[in-house]
Amino acid sequence: MAKLRIQGFDDVIRNLTSLDVEHMTEEMIEAAEPVMIKNLKAWSASHYADGDMYNSIKSTGLKKNNKGKYLVVRPTGKDKDGVRNMEKMAYLEYGTAHQRATPVLTPAVKESEPVINHKMDEIFDRYLKKVSI
Repeated sequence: MAKLRIQGFDDVIRNLTSLDVEHMTEEMIEAAEPVMIKNLKAWSASHYADGDMYNSIKSTGLKKNNKGKYLVVRPTGKDKDGVRNMEKMAYLEYGTAHQRATPVLTPAVKESEPVINHKMDEIFDRYLKKVSI
């Protein structure tokens, strides 16, 4: 049977557990916010009828629940006729019996993902340097 011996593993674990995970995750989530807002607005711009849905795209800001920290970027509120702006976004994304689907959420998320991942990597690397792994 093969044996594996690793030296210094305890130091790696000690350094990783000393990361300020609370602040790091908040910083990562907040770095994603402007990217998602920009891309969701960009993908929604071609559907700019009266501007209600487009102008209502906002972030909830950083929140926390029993699963962790998060934020949501989405259309908020209602237009002058009482139609929810998120409902309009859903109609665009999935279509209706009278309107074909013209997704905006899916491409905005796909376009944002590599940019957000890169920002998160940079933040993680900066925190790792602080604990000198």
